[in-house]
Amino acid sequence: MTDQKVAKCFNAHAAHYDTPWTTFIGEHELRKIRPLIPPNSTVLDYGCGTGRVTLDLLRRGCTVTAYDISRQMQMKAQAKTEQAGFIGDKIEFINNCDMLNGRSWSYISCIGVMDYYPDPVPMLDYLKNLLKPDGHLIVTFPNAYSPLGWLYALGSRATVPATIFTPVKANQAVKSAGYQVSSLHYAFPSIPLVGLTIIMGLV
Repeated sequence: MTDQKVAKCFNAHAAHYDTPWTTFIGEHELRKIRPLIPPNSTVLDYGCGTGRVTLDLLRRGCTVTAYDISRQMQMKAQAKTEQAGFIGDKIEFINNCDMLNGRSWSYISCIGVMDYYPDPVPMLDYLKNLLKPDGHLIVTFPNAYSPLGWLYALGSRATVPATIFTPVKANQAVKSAGYQVSSLHYAFPSIPLVGLTIIMGLV
C-alpha cells in the first residue's frame, strides 16, 4: 500500500480511531517508551497519529515536532495538545515530509508506523538521515509471536492492512538499515516474545 493510500485510509477513519481499547494498549506501550526518551529532549514524533506519544512527550518537557501523513489524524493531535495548553515553541506540526529535510533530531519516536511497511528497511534508512550522529530511534513492530498480533493483523484488513513481524525479522530489518539495538522491550503484556508490541531502542 502506498503512502497516499495509507493517508487516505487514516483520513477516513481518524474520527473513530481513538477508542478505550487503543488508549488502554497505548498506555502500556508508553510505560516502556518513556524511559527511552529523557525528559526535556528534542524529539521528532514521526507518525504522530492522534497525538498519544506527542502529548506524553510534551507533558515531560520535551520539544516536539509532530509529523503524520494523515492530515485528519494530525488535526486531532493538534486539538488535543491545544486543549492541554501546549501552544508555542514547544510543539510544531508538519504534514509535508519535505519540511523535515535538512533537519535532525536527538530522538525520533516512530510508534505504530512500521505496521504498514512490509519491507521496513527503506523507512528505517530514511529516518536515519533525520537523526543526529549520536541520536536514538525508538521504533515499534507488531509481534507475530503474539496471538494479539494475529488478531490485530486480521482486524486491520477492514481499514489499513498491517504487517506483523517476528522479533527475528524486526531485528534483521534494523540491522540491515545499519542500526544497533540498544534496548528491546515488549508491551501488552510486557513478557518477552508474547507482548503485542515489540519496542526497540536503536542507535
